[in-house]
Order: sequence, then C-alpha cells, then structure tokens
Amino acid sequence: MAEKILQAELEADLAPEFAGGEGAFGASLGEEIARARKPKKQKHSKVERRENLIAFLFILPPIIGFLIFTAISVGCTIIFSFQNYFARRGESEWVGFIHYLNLFKGMGTAGTLANSFFKSVGNTIFLLLSIPISMIFGLGLAALLRMGEIKGGRVLQVIYYLPAVSSAVALNIVWRYIFQSNGILNTAFGTSTPWLSDDMLVKVAIILKNSLNGMGGAMILYLAGMLNVSKDLYEASSLDGAGKIRQFFSITLPIISPVTFYLLITGLIGGLQSYVDAQVFAKGGSGSHTIVYFIWQQRTNGATGYGVASAAAVLLSICIMIVTLVQFKFSNKWVYED
Repeated sequence: MAEKILQAELEADLAPEFAGGEGAFGASLGEEIARARKPKKQKHSKVERRENLIAFLFILPPIIGFLIFTAISVGCTIIFSFQNYFARRGESEWVGFIHYLNLFKGMGTAGTLANSFFKSVGNTIFLLLSIPISMIFGLGLAALLRMGEIKGGRVLQVIYYLPAVSSAVALNIVWRYIFQSNGILNTAFGTSTPWLSDDMLVKVAIILKNSLNGMGGAMILYLAGMLNVSKDLYEASSLDGAGKIRQFFSITLPIISPVTFYLLITGLIGGLQSYVDAQVFAKGGSGSHTIVYFIWQQRTNGATGYGVASAAAVLLSICIMIVTLVQFKFSNKWVYED
C-alpha cells in the first residue's frame, strides 16, 4: 500500500515536466523537434557566388532591353491611350476611353477615323491569306525534295530560302520594280496593269509577293520535319497497301503538325504587324494600309494623334494575344506530340 502511494506522488511530481509543451521538458522537446524540422540555410561558396554573379551579368543586357524597349514602352502606350498629348507644351490631358470610342464611332459626323481604322483592319485580315498559301507552297516543295523528284535540290533549297534571310526593305524594293506600271511583269507580258495604284490589285500583288517570299522558310522547316519521320512507319504502311499519297496524308502531315503550328503562330503574329508592304512596296496606297500603318499615320495627327495611335496599338496587342492563346488552346486537338 505504501509503495502505491509513493509511486502516485512521484508521477504527480513529474507530470508537469512530461506534459505536451506545458512543462519544462515538454517545451524543450518541442523546440528540439521544431529546430530539427526547420531547413538549414544552404551556404554557398565564394566560387558558387561568383558563378551566379557572372551568370546574372550575362542575362542582364536582355533584361534591361526588355524593361526599356518592351515593358516601359507598353506601360507608356497604355497611359497615352487615355490622354491627349500636347507635344509642343509637353503637357497631357486625361480623356478616358474617348480614343477607343473614336476608333469605332469616328471623329465628327463623317466618321473618317473609324472608316480608316476599319479599312486598315480589313486589309490586314485579307493580306493574311498569304500565310496559308506560302505554307502550302513550302509543303509541296518540301515533299518533292524529300522524294527526290527535283534535280539540284541543294541549290534550289538555298535559292528558295534566300528571301527568308534577306532584308524586308530590300525585297520590297525589288518587288516594286517588278509590279510597277513599267516594271518587269508588265513589260514581259506586254500589259499595263495598275498593280500598285488599284486598291484590289495591290492587295493581290502583296499576297503573291509574300507567298513567294515565305515559302522558302516554310519549305526548310517542313523538310526538316519530314526527315525526322521514322522510316518504319512508311514500311509498315506499305505492307498494308498504302501508297505514297495515303502515306503523306495519314503519316507525314500528322507527324509534322508541330511545324504547321509554329508557322501559323509566327505567321499570324507577323502578318498582324505588317508595315513594310504599305510603306515601301505600295508607297502608302490606300489598298495596302494595315493596322500598323494606320498607327504610324495617326501619330502626327495633332493632340489626339498619340492617343488614337496608342489606343489602336493596345487593341492590336490584345488581338494578337487572343489569337495566340486560342491557337494554343486548341493545339492539343490536332498537333502531334511524341
């Protein structure tokens, strides 16, 4: 009986120390566990810190370039789109969404601004037809080169690809000599077709020019994609009785769909930002006006010019982002993945 009483007294005396965090022992045990769970700070040596600094210095120039020429420019453009800027006085006036509304309603009763804006939008969309045409031409050339149907394929690859690595301004100057009223094309066929002065014909000329200029780049990419298609697939399909045409549409095209996706993405982004065609090739002809050319025109239109140009640039940026996101959204339904 005495032993039981002594044991109970001992347990009562030690209970606070073993309590979960309340006694001294419990508190010290909790601290030890927390200290053990806390991740230790990893100490970097001087060599590692030096390597990290050198790596940061290498990526610093593009970061600075992005901040100055992209991030800050985009921010200023958005701010200017809500203002009237008086360049001579260096002052600005906040006008809200008036510039965005004017792009759709027009300034004054005639609505000349809206008409010009929508005409440039229509021209830009119409000129995008050159993208699928150049892709089809490039795909056809790549298929012929892959099958060895064209003699001197190496030389032709270089010739077709030259426009892709040449200056856009130089190319448009050359094409202007070809399409002008007394140019090479009219002289060769003995005609006097007004390619550069007629609103519809100038768009046809631009589409033809861009299609021929772009097919070389598409050809190289498609050819690279075709060379990566496994020969085992063609051999297996041949055993099943598939011909070359069936193999092309059932094997080649689906497997090189990432190339098609890339060409569509880059082509649409570049096409929506087209400017040189209107400025250099068509010399400002109304049938060639694009959205970017409209933005360039508006920047000198008095106090409202900067605001209207900035609003149009913001809308164009939003449009490009939406088009790109939509393409990526639906790409998993048709783009081949390994």
